[in-house]
Amino acid sequence: MRRFTRYAVATAVGIGLAVVVAVVSDTLGLTLLSVAVVYGPTTALVLAHRDDWVALSDRPDTSRKLGAVGGGVGAFAGSTLLQVSVPVGVTGLGLYLFGMALTVADVSTLDGP
Repeated sequence: MRRFTRYAVATAVGIGLAVVVAVVSDTLGLTLLSVAVVYGPTTALVLAHRDDWVALSDRPDTSRKLGAVGGGVGAFAGSTLLQVSVPVGVTGLGLYLFGMALTVADVSTLDGP
């Protein structure tokens, strides 16, 4: 995917999700802005390394167990943060996804161009 298209889609996803969270939560402020700031770069990283994300499903069962543990921790933390407020919970889950996207991007650069 071309860089311009990837960034345009990532910007649209970040702003669109922030708008949805604003409508659902009926809040404005920095916590709402953080939704767009987190999900924009996360989307760009996932789109840039989408083949590596697809390749993750071909891994052996041990990595799936590790993924299940990580998913459980993320789900618990996300549900706890959602009780604070919707923008905080959505941003927390976005940071969790951002960490995964950053790790996949980093590992894919180790494998070669």
